[in-house]
Amino acid sequence: MIIGAPVAFSATPNHGGQSGYINMPSAVVEPDGTFGVGYSYDSPYGQLWVTSSIFPFLQMTGRYVSITGIPGFTNVAGEYGSGYGRYKDKVVDAKLRLWQETTWLPSVSVGATDLFGTELFKGQYVVATKTFGATKNIEASFGYARKRPDGPFAGVRWTPAALPRWSVVAEYDTTNYVRDFRAAETAAGKRSKGPALGLEYRWGWLALQAARGRDQFSVNAFVSIPFGEREFIPKVFEPAYFVDDKNPPPLPTREQWHNDAGYGADLVNALVKQDYKNVRVVQEGNTLALTLTNSRISNLGRAIGRAARTTLAFTPKGVSNIRITYTKLDQPIATYEFVDLPSLKDYFAGKIDRKAFLDVVLVRYPERSDVIRDNQQAWLNEFLDRSTPVKPALAAAAPGVVPETGGAPVTAPSGTVPDNVSATIPVPAVVKAPNAVQNDGKLAVGMGVDGDVVQVKSLDREANRFKIAPKVGFFFNDPSGAFRYSISAVANYDRRLGDGWYLNGAASLQLLETVSGVTQPSNSELPHVRSDVAKYMRDGRFSLSRILLNKYDNPAEGVYTRLSAGLYEDMFRGVGAQALYLPKDSRWAADLAVDALQQRGYKGLFDTLDYKTVTAIGSLHYRLPYDMTVTARAGRFLAKDTGVRMEFKRRFQSGIEVGAWYTHTNANDITTPGKPSDPYQDRGIFLSVPLNSMLPMDTQAVAGFSISPWTRDGGQMVASPGDLYDLMERPRADMQSYDGLGNFAERADEQNLAAVNPPVRPFVSPWPAMRARLEQSSSAMPEPADWVKATALVGGVVLATALSDKPVDRFVKKHQDSSVLRNWDKVGKAMPFALVGAAGAAFALGDDRMQNIGLISMQSVAAATGLALVGKYAIGRARPDEDRGPWTSVGEGKKRSDASFPSGHSTIAFAAVTPFAQEYDAPWLYGVAALGSAGRVAGRKHWVSDTVAGGILGYAVGTWLWQAQRDQSKSGLSINPGPKEISVTWQSKY
Repeated sequence: MIIGAPVAFSATPNHGGQSGYINMPSAVVEPDGTFGVGYSYDSPYGQLWVTSSIFPFLQMTGRYVSITGIPGFTNVAGEYGSGYGRYKDKVVDAKLRLWQETTWLPSVSVGATDLFGTELFKGQYVVATKTFGATKNIEASFGYARKRPDGPFAGVRWTPAALPRWSVVAEYDTTNYVRDFRAAETAAGKRSKGPALGLEYRWGWLALQAARGRDQFSVNAFVSIPFGEREFIPKVFEPAYFVDDKNPPPLPTREQWHNDAGYGADLVNALVKQDYKNVRVVQEGNTLALTLTNSRISNLGRAIGRAARTTLAFTPKGVSNIRITYTKLDQPIATYEFVDLPSLKDYFAGKIDRKAFLDVVLVRYPERSDVIRDNQQAWLNEFLDRSTPVKPALAAAAPGVVPETGGAPVTAPSGTVPDNVSATIPVPAVVKAPNAVQNDGKLAVGMGVDGDVVQVKSLDREANRFKIAPKVGFFFNDPSGAFRYSISAVANYDRRLGDGWYLNGAASLQLLETVSGVTQPSNSELPHVRSDVAKYMRDGRFSLSRILLNKYDNPAEGVYTRLSAGLYEDMFRGVGAQALYLPKDSRWAADLAVDALQQRGYKGLFDTLDYKTVTAIGSLHYRLPYDMTVTARAGRFLAKDTGVRMEFKRRFQSGIEVGAWYTHTNANDITTPGKPSDPYQDRGIFLSVPLNSMLPMDTQAVAGFSISPWTRDGGQMVASPGDLYDLMERPRADMQSYDGLGNFAERADEQNLAAVNPPVRPFVSPWPAMRARLEQSSSAMPEPADWVKATALVGGVVLATALSDKPVDRFVKKHQDSSVLRNWDKVGKAMPFALVGAAGAAFALGDDRMQNIGLISMQSVAAATGLALVGKYAIGRARPDEDRGPWTSVGEGKKRSDASFPSGHSTIAFAAVTPFAQEYDAPWLYGVAALGSAGRVAGRKHWVSDTVAGGILGYAVGTWLWQAQRDQSKSGLSINPGPKEISVTWQSKY
């Protein structure tokens, strides 16, 4: 899509960001990967919102709502919070489409607003939407909502066929504004339900809506970006690939190449001029071997293709194979072997197709011996900086790129080619991009390079880099000022010291910032590992952000390591190590990072504080279908708290990633926004934008954004000195994608290949498979008479164990300072998470039998948890630590959903293990679940009878579903991970 082009009739976000009308939602979920950001004002509410269709059926929205008429804290000048301004609230909404529109049926969605936090705008709705007309240019919706809005609502949109950019929208708004938060003090108290009418205009990604309700005007402006698009801006400044001159001099023999290092220097210099770095070349008999990386090209296959094309032009006579190993920080990622050089040349020339070419190329995982070390390159180094012309070449335009308008001479030692011959090699600095930075190691000023407004940069052939560029940071929601910012100049220095040895430095100078205006001390009762950010801004206008010595290594196949020492970041220094295991042909990886840290002082130089800690985080990464990645981390975090962190992200066609994380630790952060009954747990969302999709030239630069509380200390991690999984993830994924060649030759006929432009995979609905399993399960449900017998038996067991509730709790209360009981309590808290994680791992990684049992286990957990929640609401039993007695109701301010009977942890634990225990005849698993359940009693979170009831409930549901679904010989869900893709199918043999 080109920005500014007219678009067909499409969904439009309402004032809250969800697809809809003015204030009311529709059942529409915008196309997969759509991302929108906008601002609306409908008195008294101003809303800054972002929304994303993270799946074809799921839309998530975040809003930052300000309320005119209510101060956030106080209006008295000089008092705490007086600079905050209007009252503001963070809101998260979700919409799930149950099914899509058909010829006769409407699409139907359910949604919920304000899922977390203060819940000032909490509500739920169901809505149906149908399109009409020959061109489907009329959309109508009808729905019902409770809380906010409240009651039946409707909406309609008409887009004239002759004016596709314009739409008329109308709705019946059923929001009961007078029930809104402090409505009597705002304009909301004067508003009422009723009709509203609006006019919309869309121009490409941009849109504007103006509307009139019963009481006032409103406006909504936004930009909607299709992350599912492969590329937003054509690569008009992309340099052409290397092409041989029509009359090149004769190629040397293998003996001449071996005896005269100048020939190798020609090749290295030609590659360096095309942004290849750390180039190493050796001739091994009939094989010309290279080790290299590329500092600019974002796709691995394309980077290898340009390197192979250039190498082919310099290959001596008698060499029959070319082997290229792609590296990052000297660590091997992928090896490409070309065993038929005439076929390689024919493929570049378009004489053979991809299928035939695949017979003469091998894409494989690298071996340690593939990497050419510095000591193997010494023979060539003295020639690389000579200044005589290189073997002739000219810059011919590749298909779909703009021809070169100038060039830089490639130099080589004298005697290798005639002195009167010269040539040009394409470099970004001269392809209609006069502000780009040349890669010759000299300082140059660039504008618009790598997404920077302006930068000063030097970059040499060993990837030694010096760069100065501006950096902007934004900080929201502090009581002393709702919006704060910092603008700084950041200098980075990176130097390669030897094989795997790197020195990384960064310094920043604050040019303009308001963050230091936060003067009130942090209210956190935890070690202030993050919450003193204002002190660092205030006391260190110039700071050394990073001075690190890193050693990277590849000690064994699939194993990568990193050792680090120095200043990690603005707040911590230390020493540490990371080990990554990246197995072949697998979608999972695991790593462990351990760091001994000391908190740095506020001046930002070499001063320190007294706080010291050791963090240890183990991580498991798994790539799911549709380019989704789930990461589970567990260990010890910065504030010495222990727990787990779950991360989810999805990568779209454009390369843009959207994700979120949630951390649960024992930090016990009970200060606002946390509270004693619900300690705060760290959470946030992030967006990673590869700038190559938005720039006219390919680049590896990435812009990252995240939204999370910036003055919290629980669940925090130190900035990694160089995360190994992040280093390997994208190029390894490129290698595993389809044939691993990507846009190898940049031929016009390649552009339709799946490896170059992957097709949009339709998201297969899991509902048919789940419906079949539910039908299997319902047929295996016990008869009513069996239900009566089972209920009587269970009731008797629970009542019998209830006799021990008081004496056991008295014992626990008496010994509550015991370290054994405290640790047992921690085990009880963590056990359900560990067991559910194990079930998920079995489902994702196991064989067919284990996958089936893992799925049954997760179903059991979901069903049993729902039943346990019903029991909590119905009985509302107080927990032991409330000291209200064993059968009293929950106290004031307590939620019935958090009541004591039955134990949710016990329910989940037994529901998770039962299918495995019965399938594999492993009764000891019940002991594991019982151990965790007893930990809840040891922590005075549950009575004995609570855990017994929860255990019986989990066991009953797990047994029922296992018996119903264990035999999948007739039908079943099949999940088959592979090196290139993962398939999910439902088989039926009825």
